[in-house]
Amino acid sequence: MQSLVMMKRGSQSEKQSLVMMKRGSQSEKQSLVMMKRRTLSETRLKPDQCSALAYLLLMSEEVLEEFDLKTYNTSEKGYQRLLPVVRTCKRALLDRCKLTYKSCETLASALQTPNSPLRELDLSYNDLEDRGVELLCVGLTSPLCNIQTLVLAGCKLTYESCETLASALQTPNSPLRELDLSNNDLEDRGVELLCVGLTSPLCNMERLVLDHCDLTYESCETLASALQTLNSP
Repeated sequence: MQSLVMMKRGSQSEKQSLVMMKRGSQSEKQSLVMMKRRTLSETRLKPDQCSALAYLLLMSEEVLEEFDLKTYNTSEKGYQRLLPVVRTCKRALLDRCKLTYKSCETLASALQTPNSPLRELDLSYNDLEDRGVELLCVGLTSPLCNIQTLVLAGCKLTYESCETLASALQTPNSPLRELDLSNNDLEDRGVELLCVGLTSPLCNMERLVLDHCDLTYESCETLASALQTLNSP
């Protein structure tokens, strides 16, 4: 069975057939090359076309080095249709794509994919809020999750997300090494909650970014104490 996706460029008469979805065919391979080179970034994609592109990538056995969602010219609904592609990439750049907490359920499912190649997930400057992080952590705490770098800068988070993330940091064999929580109103209370996870013997964190999180000297004391705990024999 073949599905044909027609992409419009310019006038109505300038229709081009860019994607012929027939697994294993030469046309599919050529389409994948075109997508990797981002030759579709100037084409306005409708949601159903985004679904077709996502299907094409998911059906391919090849792993993408990077998937940058914002390079695709589509609507918010189109972005949602493309989200499953994170299942087949090593680095997912989903920053500034107007995602909400509703997207996190799809992403959490992707994080639980067996043998997932995904190592880096950038969700910065999307309105995920605390409930989004709560949904995302369902995937982060899965034994199948392989995420090493998570960027949640500017996601409208509060101290409540710190408690959720602290629990994720205490997951046995947690792969998470880098966490960026910059530009969120975590406050001192958030750092205190986060340190519960940071001081766990199960935590493998190597880098934590807390720039512009409305912190005071109290957070410095809390973090200093956490570091002493980590360095103690």
